Amino acid sequence: MATEPKGTLPAETDILIAGAGPTGLLLGILLAEKKIPFVMVEPRTQVSQHSRSIGIHPPSLQLFKECGLSDAFLKAGNRITTGRAFVDHSDLGTISFSGLTGAFPFILTLSQQITEEILEKRLLEIAPGQLYRGTGFESLTKEKDRLKVTLTDGQEIRCRYLIGCDGKNSRVREQAGIEFLGGSYPDTYIMGDFEDNLGTREEARVYLCRDGLVESFPHGQNLRRWVIKTTEPVSSPDAQLIAGLARERTGTAPEPDTNSMLSSFGVQRLMAESFVKGRVILAGDAAHVVSPIGGQGMNLGWFDAQLLAGLLPDVLRPEKPLPRLLNSYEYRRRNAAYTAAERAAFNLRMGRSFSPKISFLKKIAVSLMLLPPLRTVLLKKFTMDGLD
Repeated sequence: MATEPKGTLPAETDILIAGAGPTGLLLGILLAEKKIPFVMVEPRTQVSQHSRSIGIHPPSLQLFKECGLSDAFLKAGNRITTGRAFVDHSDLGTISFSGLTGAFPFILTLSQQITEEILEKRLLEIAPGQLYRGTGFESLTKEKDRLKVTLTDGQEIRCRYLIGCDGKNSRVREQAGIEFLGGSYPDTYIMGDFEDNLGTREEARVYLCRDGLVESFPHGQNLRRWVIKTTEPVSSPDAQLIAGLARERTGTAPEPDTNSMLSSFGVQRLMAESFVKGRVILAGDAAHVVSPIGGQGMNLGWFDAQLLAGLLPDVLRPEKPLPRLLNSYEYRRRNAAYTAAERAAFNLRMGRSFSPKISFLKKIAVSLMLLPPLRTVLLKKFTMDGLD
């Protein structure tokens, strides 16, 4: 979906949202529902064309249901109800998500491009004219009870609060002087989307292999994502490499000529020194980055947006104690991000290569995880249940 770049922005607004990714778009929807004045700016002229994040967890689906969005997502996505675990070529069994409570006992998978299109369509329906594409945040100046924000096209707008939803390389965070603390793991991966040739649209597969992790997730209408751990960074992965490594480690592989996306990535764990500094607030990847193994980052940002939207009506009342309200956002979302990062670190450790002597121990460990009561713990790790 492409949105025509808008022209002149209003002179001021209560809330300025920098960034129209998944976090910013949902925040805009939630603010519009509460009749809170806002403007959103985004330098991209259209939604991301990369499939990127594909997993939507049950708590997020419940949030979308409350926003009237769940039907659109369910129609577009693929439901994963079962996870199957392998160690090397040994099939150790499955874990069913049917044990989850709530209306959505599954993980929904679809391209991030489609996710952003659904969110943007809803935003434009309930808040037409509030999204300005083709211009982004550039710098800020503090005033007595406002911020003066300069955009990349030279326009200026004053706001009471600036919310940075502008991703890992946040310009808002940088200009506010907030450090991004953490670093990189040694782990590297390649991934690709292929036509699904396994015929198991409701089943995700995780292979713990001696040479490193292989994950296989169905998504969209007839795609399957393959994620493969590598021993060193691969700058330009190709479909043949992914298929070859998958077959070597698991005995099965996608068809290379059906490939529609390729990517390589490293893994970082980063958290902003502060999520709130004066009238600047950070959300989503601008505030925290966790390992993509486990698919938690995008979902984390949505719950940042939910909590912020719940607090802002009171924050905007001048008689309310601003630091106390925003401190509750900082405390709760920092704790949630820390927990998610710890879960992601566990997934990283499980997916690393191991010696043949360790294979037997891995099989025992995974077999135990598939049995009660550890199965309940594993379900929580996979579905973000109880994270907040």
